Amino acid sequence: MTLPIHSLIVGISVIFIFILFYFYRTIKKRDLTISFFLHEKENIQTQKKSATDKLENLSEIKQQLSIELENKQKELINFALNIIQKNTFLEELKGMVNQIKSKTKESESLTKLNQLSLSINQHIALDKNRKLFQLQLEEANRDFYLRLNAKYPRLTEKERRLSAYIRLNLTSKEIAPLLNIATKSVEINRYRLRKRLGVHPKTNLTEFICLI
Repeated sequence: MTLPIHSLIVGISVIFIFILFYFYRTIKKRDLTISFFLHEKENIQTQKKSATDKLENLSEIKQQLSIELENKQKELINFALNIIQKNTFLEELKGMVNQIKSKTKESESLTKLNQLSLSINQHIALDKNRKLFQLQLEEANRDFYLRLNAKYPRLTEKERRLSAYIRLNLTSKEIAPLLNIATKSVEINRYRLRKRLGVHPKTNLTEFICLI
């Protein structure tokens, strides 16, 4: 009877060891799986944080660019208003000179007044500030010009320039001295531009252009 009991004990021990080994392997495999998933989770969290940081950086850059563009637009508007004020002053000065000319009969005085009037006209026509403003406008609105050209490739240079002025929310009266034309001419050009862009008569032209 001793031998069978001994064999039974050995058999049970082997089975017990096998079970222990099986559970050890199972637990080890589970631990490895958990470790793998924890590692993957850390990687995903790291990637997520990196992506979030990049998005935040991009958002900050976008916001900064937006602020810079807004400031640039404000500078352009102020620049334009300075040109407008100066040209308005020159126009008023020219009117005053013409009034004096109409009341002056002395030849020498008329000659000097005519020279002064001619100088004023030349200064209005050859305004360097106007040209500088145009260059700055094109530089600040480069992306707008690209979008405008892509969507409306048949626009003339004058129509593109007028579109940029309108985008600054300038009135026809304010645009006139920048283009060195009469206010009525600006209104006619605005009407033609509206038709070229296919803008409905009831749609605000400035709002439409700002959405381009």
